[in-house]
Amino acid sequence: MTSSGKHPIPLLAGAVIGLLGGVLLGTVGAFVQAARWFIGDVAIPWGTLVILMGLVVAIRVGVGLIGSRWGGVGVFAGWLATTVIFATRTPWSGDLIIAPGTWQFFYLFGGMILGSAAATVAPRPQRGRISV
Repeated sequence: MTSSGKHPIPLLAGAVIGLLGGVLLGTVGAFVQAARWFIGDVAIPWGTLVILMGLVVAIRVGVGLIGSRWGGVGVFAGWLATTVIFATRTPWSGDLIIAPGTWQFFYLFGGMILGSAAATVAPRPQRGRISV
């Protein structure tokens, strides 16, 4: 909150901005998560790891900017909705963007676990501020 007692960014506006950021992150993540780096016969899923780290950072930045968990919930909801849509087979779609596979399930479930955990952690308390 500022010295006037108001949030720096109103909660609803911040949650909507976070939602749009989550949609963007989910769209980029749907394509980048499949990237692999091979060392001999071992595949390192660098795309999945980078996107999951980016998801946690984006959620925590949303919480910090808004000063409330709603900033993180907006980012997580946008990412989750986009990811589920890209992983779902529909009658009018062709190929799946997120195809079934071990690393893709790791991306989906890892993102759900890390995202929900990051979104539910309260913002850092600051002097004279009550966490919502």
